[in-house]
Amino acid sequence: MKIVGITDLHGRFPPIINEFKEFADVLIVSGDITHFGKGIDVIEKLAEISDYIDVLCVPGNCDTDEVIDELNNYHLNIDGKVKKIENINFVGIGGSNKTPFNTPNEYSEEEIYNKIKNLIEGLSNIFLISHAPPYGTMADIVNIRENIHVGSKAIRDIIEKFNEKIKFCACGHIHESRCIDKIKNTIIVNPSPKSYFIYNTKKNFVVLEDFSGL
Repeated sequence: MKIVGITDLHGRFPPIINEFKEFADVLIVSGDITHFGKGIDVIEKLAEISDYIDVLCVPGNCDTDEVIDELNNYHLNIDGKVKKIENINFVGIGGSNKTPFNTPNEYSEEEIYNKIKNLIEGLSNIFLISHAPPYGTMADIVNIRENIHVGSKAIRDIIEKFNEKIKFCACGHIHESRCIDKIKNTIIVNPSPKSYFIYNTKKNFVVLEDFSGL
């Protein structure tokens, strides 16, 4: 299976996204699809792609209730859900841990932890789709010089506790932290708004490709 992942569109829609349906089996969208509701027409474009491949989205902290309703209307929202495709359990966790900016879709670490734990109990071969990155990785650094991390400690704790079950975590949220990283055996990828990842599940191999012109 080939999985393509994008994040933090904020209402943009790079044309190459339409080409993903030519070679991918699944498209992952890790939140902040709109910019506080602006650019909501992007969801309709993602729905058109879902006629050809599976499209699995979670809302980000900057996505409003209207955006979440639209994702639900098009059956793209996997937040708080599990979808099994072939032998992989895709698990969605939208929104983010608390930020200083009081954005529309934020949760306490306890809420995040309990939500994921309840979803993954009894599952194996898990592909976690989150907006917030796990804390203390290359995916959540906002200041490299001062080593400041702002990701979710709950997501980090879950990945460490269920490491043998969670094979991959696709995340976003922190635009500066484009990376491929690992927590033990779990691959962590934040493609940032400037790129997308391609994950070959058979080879367990992931690459990042830049959006042209960004």
